[in-house]
Amino acid sequence: MTVAHDVCHVGIVLIPGFSLMAFASTVEPLRSANLMAGKTLYRWTYLSTGGAKVSSSGGLEVITSRLPSGEADVDIIVVCGGLGCETYRNDRLLAFLRAQSRRGTLVGAVSTASFILARAGLLKDRRCTVHWDYLEAFREAFGELEALEELFVVDRGVFTCAGGTAAMDMMLHLIRTRQGNGLAAMVSDQFIHGRVRQPADRQRMSMRNRLGVAQPMIVKAIEAMERSSEGELDLMKVAEGLDISSRQLQRLFKRYLSTSPSKYYMKIRLERARKLLQRTSLPVLEIGIMCGFTSASHFSKCYREQFATTPTGDRQPDSEF
Repeated sequence: MTVAHDVCHVGIVLIPGFSLMAFASTVEPLRSANLMAGKTLYRWTYLSTGGAKVSSSGGLEVITSRLPSGEADVDIIVVCGGLGCETYRNDRLLAFLRAQSRRGTLVGAVSTASFILARAGLLKDRRCTVHWDYLEAFREAFGELEALEELFVVDRGVFTCAGGTAAMDMMLHLIRTRQGNGLAAMVSDQFIHGRVRQPADRQRMSMRNRLGVAQPMIVKAIEAMERSSEGELDLMKVAEGLDISSRQLQRLFKRYLSTSPSKYYMKIRLERARKLLQRTSLPVLEIGIMCGFTSASHFSKCYREQFATTPTGDRQPDSEF
C-alpha cells in the first residue's frame, strides 16, 4: 500500500436537519487520526448552501461557510444528511456536487444524503446504499439504481454510507486506505469501536436482539412476516413450515409478545405503509395495495386504528419527488 503524507482537505456539507450522530462519526475519526499520528493528516471545512448556522435534527447549530460558486479546493466532499433529505431540493448544491465529481473529487453521502447524490445523477450505474429505514423509499424513488443494504459502498469516486456509526466505519476505511491499517485500528480503538466493520456487514442488529426474544419459532415467524410485508403471507403455512400447529404459534405470540400472529403481521404491514406515505409520493391507494389492503376503506380503517389518523392525514405535505 502506498501511504499518503499530504494533508487531505474534507469539505463537509451540512443539510438542515442533519444527523448529529452521522456528523460526529464523520468528523471525529479524522480528528483522532491527527491526534494519533501526532501531525495534521486531515483538515475539514463545514459548508452549506446558504452559509451561517445549520441546525441538526436535535437542534445543535454548526457554523458553516457558503458553498463556493465554482469548484472547491477540497479532496473529499461529504454530504451529511438526516431528516428530510428524501424531499430536499437545491439546484445549486446539485450543480456543485456534479462539478466536484467531474474535477475528480471523491464525493460521498452519509445517512439519507444518498437521495441528494441520486438527484445529482452521481449514482447512475454505481452501487450505493442508504440508511435501512429509508431503503424502500429510496428504491421506489430511484428504481433504476442498485441500492444495497450495506454499511457503506465505494464505487468509482463516489461513496454512500448508511449513517449513524456506519459513518465511522466509512471514515476508518478512508484512513486505512490512506495511512494503513495500523492507524485505522488505533482510531477505532480510541472510540471503543471494537472492530473496523466491513462494507457488507449488516446495518441492522439481528431479529433476536431487536425483539429481545430468543424463542426461535417467534424469530423465524417474524422474519417471514418482514419478508412478505405485501400481505400475501399465509400464517397457517408459516406454522407448518416451523413444524408446529397454528394454535401453538398463537400461544407463542401471546406468551412472548402479548399479541396474536395476525395482529403482529398487520402492524408490520401498516408500519411499512406509513414509511411509504411519509417518504414517497406514491398514491395512497397504491401504497395500501402494496401493503396487502384490497380497498381504500379497509386500509384507512386499519391505519386509523393503529396510528389514530388516516393515511392521507399522515402524509407529509412536501413529500414530492
